Amino acid sequence: MRTQVLALALVGLISAPATAATLNFTEVGASGIVPLTVINLSNATLTSFGDDMFIGSPGSFGEANGLGIVCASPVGSANCEEDLQIDFNTAVSGLTFSGFGASSGDSVTVSAYLGAALLGSLVVTTNAAVDFSGFGSIDRLFFADASTAAGIGWGDFSFREQRVIPEPGMLALVGLGLAGLGASRRRKL
Repeated sequence: MRTQVLALALVGLISAPATAATLNFTEVGASGIVPLTVINLSNATLTSFGDDMFIGSPGSFGEANGLGIVCASPVGSANCEEDLQIDFNTAVSGLTFSGFGASSGDSVTVSAYLGAALLGSLVVTTNAAVDFSGFGSIDRLFFADASTAAGIGWGDFSFREQRVIPEPGMLALVGLGLAGLGASRRRKL
């Protein structure tokens, strides 16, 4: 029994829990029209399927976390009228975010993926919170923009980054578990 408790304690120490995180657009170091189609943040890669990205200044769009907003834009335009993809560096869960700047004629289909599997989609036409926390693990978002107005910017991303135990660590855990089972069986005999 003591061996099993010790093995469980070791598993608890070795496995890392999910950590709370957000997308911080201040990492870009610029705001306004940014002439890039790919931006690497510390925990995600943003890809514009337009010509530029638009990074909204922190707090200027009313985002609660004050970390700015992002959207894909046509060349030289602050309008959010192009498709955008966000690839997270690790799978995330509990994902929520918000749309900002929507007006009549704006429509974006936001799709959540895990690998190649489409988990679900939601059409956003207003400034609203988007809650994808029910989808479990997500590693990619795709924003298909069909706006006929200025478009929607995205901010207030909140999620939990899921930590993966590296393969050698997993093998060690299996070994500890088997050793614990073997030790407990010997004591019973």
